[in-house]
Amino acid sequence: MEQNKRKKHLFAFLTLCVAALTVTTSCESEYTTVYNDIPGDTLYVSGDAYIKSFTVQEFEDQQPMQAAIVNDTIKVLWVSYYEMPENITPSITLADHASISPNPGTPVPFKTGQKYTVTSQAGTTRQYTLQVDFRQPQPKTFTAITKGNLGQWHNLTIGKYNNLDNVWFNLEQTRVYLVSAADQTTEYDCEIVYFGTGMGSGSPFRDAGIYFYFPTDVPEGKYDVRIKNGEYILRASNEQYWFETEITESEETAISSFINNLTVASGDTFSIRGTNLDDVDSVSVAIGNTGARYPLEIVTRTPYVATFKVPAGTPAAEYTRLFFVDGAEEKMIAFKLTVTE
Repeated sequence: MEQNKRKKHLFAFLTLCVAALTVTTSCESEYTTVYNDIPGDTLYVSGDAYIKSFTVQEFEDQQPMQAAIVNDTIKVLWVSYYEMPENITPSITLADHASISPNPGTPVPFKTGQKYTVTSQAGTTRQYTLQVDFRQPQPKTFTAITKGNLGQWHNLTIGKYNNLDNVWFNLEQTRVYLVSAADQTTEYDCEIVYFGTGMGSGSPFRDAGIYFYFPTDVPEGKYDVRIKNGEYILRASNEQYWFETEITESEETAISSFINNLTVASGDTFSIRGTNLDDVDSVSVAIGNTGARYPLEIVTRTPYVATFKVPAGTPAAEYTRLFFVDGAEEKMIAFKLTVTE
């Protein structure tokens, strides 16, 4: 994956920079050796209290990150290819015979201001302060979404399909939203349901990317789709599509592709999301297109969310079709629902 190549190059570059910086500063950190005269003998005790190296590696596929020791500061450059951990357990090399607190094997908060105290064999001390320098490469923009429906589900995957790349996989620092074309100011949030590196085959979130729902409470019209990721705001890669995403009310009954393979006991309820779910008279399940149909009880519904009850006595089975009937019209949707006793 192109993003992985860039990660390796960036990590190599940062390592070289940090190594050079460390070489230029570590010599200034040494203390003069202390000589303690004891009657009848002379004991030579080291007074060196400094850190030689400070290395962070919190993920198996992460290259070790060498911190720069600058005077009394431990500088760690952290890039957004990896989620920033709450705590770290660094590998620390000290001057001979020195000790450090907290102990290198003790997890410490990964935030600027964390203190370390190095004590020499002679008892002299030196305090260091951790400084976290966060670096976020600029993400790539994405292929435009030209149209959609209220409450509809969309995804922007990483790589060749949508061109989105270099994103920081941090949900708390990410927002998908619409900006109204009418005034180019009013914003509406989209609901993110998954944002990550992908969950593999069989999952509705198979590929790496961001999966979200359009809001249901916005006026029909044109909008600009945007993603705020860390310090960057992403828009469609082609400016001609800015404020050209047409969002309307759907006239078609559909079920969100983010929902699949539900399991429910006979007599219990389950909920689905979709569009136009309130415009049907009855709903039933079946195995395949021609299998026997078993009705579901409609408990509650809106155009976008519906809750159904599996009536007691419905045979336990793995059903693969939902049938929505509206008068003479019928809509069949592939949907996996496992009913247990």
